[in-house]
Amino acid sequence: MPTFDRTTIVRGPCKIAYDTQTFYSKGGVVLTMTNSTFDKETDAYGMVGKSKTDLQIVVEFEPVGEIEALAVLFPYGNTAMGSSIYGSTDKALVITAADATYTINNAAITQMPSIRCTANNTAFGSVQFTGLLDKGGDPVNLSDYYAVGAGGSIGTAFTPGTIITAPYRATLGSVGPFFSEAGFEIAFELGLNPVVVDGIGTVDMSLQNLGATITCIPTGLAENSFDGFFNGLDAGEDLANSSLDISTATVGGLNFDCAAVQLIDFQKRFSPTDNRLGQLTLAARRTFSTGNPVALFTVAAVA
Repeated sequence: MPTFDRTTIVRGPCKIAYDTQTFYSKGGVVLTMTNSTFDKETDAYGMVGKSKTDLQIVVEFEPVGEIEALAVLFPYGNTAMGSSIYGSTDKALVITAADATYTINNAAITQMPSIRCTANNTAFGSVQFTGLLDKGGDPVNLSDYYAVGAGGSIGTAFTPGTIITAPYRATLGSVGPFFSEAGFEIAFELGLNPVVVDGIGTVDMSLQNLGATITCIPTGLAENSFDGFFNGLDAGEDLANSSLDISTATVGGLNFDCAAVQLIDFQKRFSPTDNRLGQLTLAARRTFSTGNPVALFTVAAVA
């Protein structure tokens, strides 16, 4: 009969350090190491092997909801298209657990967390970091991607009082302020272009596109409050746009602003159980001032 030592099973939480900030996770933290490959194929025998072309390390977790480090979590609101997101200096991401410390040498955010402006949930969705070969590294050495060291304490930096949930209201141009039936959800679309060197792999990523989509179910407004956004538009004409402000009076909560958003769709519901106003979907629109792009969005803590 085989035997088994239960002490070989490792479990436990961690803290995450990045760009001078410390994060804790709402759920588990997942680190995934992925080899990109190409197939070696022959006409006589089919695929006879796979060979490595790249290695990337992805770390994903949902921040616990402390309203902190907003500039770290949302770094691309005013980043120029084509800019490197890894920059000229490696930034390490460090995962500390009781049994081991994992250091990804060169990491950047490759998916910003969604934002939940609501009194009934924590503020952020999942954030994703991607680790690449460090600057001047050799892809044959795993140590030029990441290192594993002795474990340590997850510390005493966690402050439950900074998890702020609060009621929010929005103002869309001249409409509002208005509440939402289930809060306001902001999701970000981040387009990244990998910078690849043959024989090395991905050495950088540049910003190719950035979008933000805002959804809510407005409540407390007349049923025709948003009809004007659909009026007077010929085919091919730009959608109407207005500024958007989502805010709370609660100190420590979030204030999210877009210089311009466009209304994509809006529902009206006819039901004995649903309010007449249904989901409203808005997309952030890039604006310019004297030829220079204005930040697509800003997010800040309420002082």
